[in-house]
Amino acid sequence: MDVKGNTRICSSPVGREEQTHVVAPLPTYLIMVRGGLTGAMFRVDNRTTSLGRSIDNTHSIHDATVSRRHAALTHDAEGRAWLTDLGSSNGTYIDGKRLIPHQPFRLEQGGRIQLGASIVLKYVGLDPCEERFQREMFDRAVRDNLTGLYNRAYFLEQIGARCDQAISRGMSIALLMVDIDHFKRINDTHGHDAGDAALREVAKVLRDSTRADDLVARYGGEEFLVALPVASEAAAVERAERIRRHLLQRPIRAGSEPLRLTVSIGLSRADRTRPWNVAGLISWADAALYEAKRGGRNRVVSAAVMQSECHRGTESVDGLAIFRTEGEDRVPTPSLASAPGA
Repeated sequence: MDVKGNTRICSSPVGREEQTHVVAPLPTYLIMVRGGLTGAMFRVDNRTTSLGRSIDNTHSIHDATVSRRHAALTHDAEGRAWLTDLGSSNGTYIDGKRLIPHQPFRLEQGGRIQLGASIVLKYVGLDPCEERFQREMFDRAVRDNLTGLYNRAYFLEQIGARCDQAISRGMSIALLMVDIDHFKRINDTHGHDAGDAALREVAKVLRDSTRADDLVARYGGEEFLVALPVASEAAAVERAERIRRHLLQRPIRAGSEPLRLTVSIGLSRADRTRPWNVAGLISWADAALYEAKRGGRNRVVSAAVMQSECHRGTESVDGLAIFRTEGEDRVPTPSLASAPGA
């Protein structure tokens, strides 16, 4: 449109051959609408797509009201989608209507699937432009703007399933709570730009020190969380010590001065030999971090669940004991049996 309000006619951006081209079916997705990470995308292909809490499903959904094998989505020869409830405890719904177990129901584009009491997914086909937009919006929602790491909400959403996956493979999961030592002093002495640089440097070291199946997030302020599948307590401590040493060897710039960072790390671990929950794991790691700070900072401290005989004078069957990892005798500090999950 020009300044006089006349619309300019241009040639069509689509040629004659393209106008008659048969458009291939759009890739289809289930997009989380409610109950999990809003905007999360689950790709659906022409094979059977199983949904449920078990890690053996095509897409595992970690929600207490979702059955281990909850529902299955299939496509027929004409590309139509069908959803079947697999005898779930809390039901499967399409647009508010509960499905009869083991009987396929037609699922239309834009249909909403409810699994159990909490999870709502939308079934949609997305062209490449829409798919890219959806992914970018989701990535912004789950990333920390300053460090580029995952944020707290994403970590808490994912950690339960990661624990289940590690334990099902005969591994354990180590949770590291990493805290920058004297961070307030860095901000007060060198300014907030230096504080931001310190946060970015710690994030970079954590990325460089972890593997593809590890989960790294900024938990809040100067605290970070790392979840690592490991074979043993010794392997978990070794990984934590490696992170601590790498940071010690990488000074950052605060104006014209190099600034050396140290971190304190609290470590907790879950495996198949003892009951665990996410809140308990984080509480144990936080208690161990507190002990690392109290012990002088720039160190790794591991929290271990011990049997009642290791906790004289307490009323709990299982307690929480804190152990240093710097080579001295493993002598427990006073019990933290009142900590959540203990």
